[in-house]
Amino acid sequence: MIKAIYAFNGEFRSETDAAAIAEIVTKNPRLIWVDILLENHDLSHEETLLLTDAFKFHELSLEDCLFPQYYPKMEEFENYVFGAVHGIQLKPNYLQEFDESIYELNVFAGKGFVVTVHTEELFFIETIYEKAKARPQIELKSLANIMYNIFNKVVSSYEFSLEKIDDKIDALEDAILEDPEQKHMEEILNIKKVILAIRKIAESQQMSYVYFTRSNNSIISKEHAAYFRDIFFQCARINQSIVIRSQMISGLLEVYMSSVTVKLNEVMKLLTIIATLLLPVLIISGYFGMNVKFPEYALFGEEGSWFFAVGIMLVAIMALLIYFKKKKWF
Repeated sequence: MIKAIYAFNGEFRSETDAAAIAEIVTKNPRLIWVDILLENHDLSHEETLLLTDAFKFHELSLEDCLFPQYYPKMEEFENYVFGAVHGIQLKPNYLQEFDESIYELNVFAGKGFVVTVHTEELFFIETIYEKAKARPQIELKSLANIMYNIFNKVVSSYEFSLEKIDDKIDALEDAILEDPEQKHMEEILNIKKVILAIRKIAESQQMSYVYFTRSNNSIISKEHAAYFRDIFFQCARINQSIVIRSQMISGLLEVYMSSVTVKLNEVMKLLTIIATLLLPVLIISGYFGMNVKFPEYALFGEEGSWFFAVGIMLVAIMALLIYFKKKKWF
């Protein structure tokens, strides 16, 4: 699926036909943005002709679009710059299937044009496109403006993902302190796996934007380089945040283990108290259970001896309870 918006002779128009877009490109519009969503991970014949004949993109760049990999890339050609950046579009079940939340966005940028290619529908691309159609004088005022809006959304996706993880960590911490369960350990390990995956792709993304901060690049003017320096520093800040989250999840794991230990100690304490309270009962019952004639039979009789034994047991238990309470053992 393809769509384009362009500025030509002071007018802003949109187009969704690949052949028509190719004809528009030959007329050298002031600015054009083409977005291609690969259906079945492949380019149609018209889209291929548009990219190879009209824009004259190298076949290796097209190959990178068709077979995305999770590593960033920024490569300069004769008439354009090709970049591959990665972001996160969280799925509902992202903790268990985080790899499916990572997307690759391929960007071709040259004098007066931007072409974005991706294999899955990206909501922020649709939002930027609709805003460009509604306010073209603002959103399409320059090539740098379009690229900054796109890259900014890609980088911001990391911050949004980290915010979701923060909410999950806070909720987990409260649940663990209240009553630690086995499922909490599974959630902690899933979050740890997600953070490691984010760190793996985020650390390398920062270098993708370095090209646009250089004074000698052929795409972005010095006037607009500050916007891309902002993105570069935003990436650096995100990488620091990821390290902090890694430490937080390690701390949460320690909290879980400590909570489990405390809970286990409470159980052991209760069982110890019960065993200690029953110890006099075992001793007394063992004493009166022997097959001999006890002096107590002469004093209390056979029936009275039973009440005497039970009374001793109750007194011993009460004495232990009073002693434990005085020592504040429970």
